[in-house]
Amino acid sequence: MKMKTLLLIPGTIMLMLATSGGIFSFTPTAVADPSHAHAGAWERKLNLTDDQKTQIKQIRESAKEQITAILTPDQQAEKQQARSQHTKPNLNLTDDQKAQIKSIRQDSWSKILAVLTPEQQQQLQQMRDSWRQSHQQQ
Repeated sequence: MKMKTLLLIPGTIMLMLATSGGIFSFTPTAVADPSHAHAGAWERKLNLTDDQKTQIKQIRESAKEQITAILTPDQQAEKQQARSQHTKPNLNLTDDQKAQIKSIRQDSWSKILAVLTPEQQQQLQQMRDSWRQSHQQQ
């Protein structure tokens, strides 16, 4: 049960951050760029140390680079154009690309969780639950 809950955290938190136009803005479960407001908000709520922020930023940058490498030049151009227009891109990802991106997200999320203290993980779970409840009502 605990492992199942831990597996749900990444997707939900990524989804929470998707609206900030983060590095995975082409997928509904996004991890936001730390420069965006939503990422800053959850970082402040978790009271991350500077070291934690640095580590998480490095994890995100690595994931962004890996995902960019998966995208075709046309998909990368579409992503850039959509980002500049503040719209959601239509990347038409292949099943293989989706699987690779999912794997990268899961790996990066595991690394992010490892950076957090148990208390921060619990706070993150509470934020996730609250976000999920508010979005199920819409």
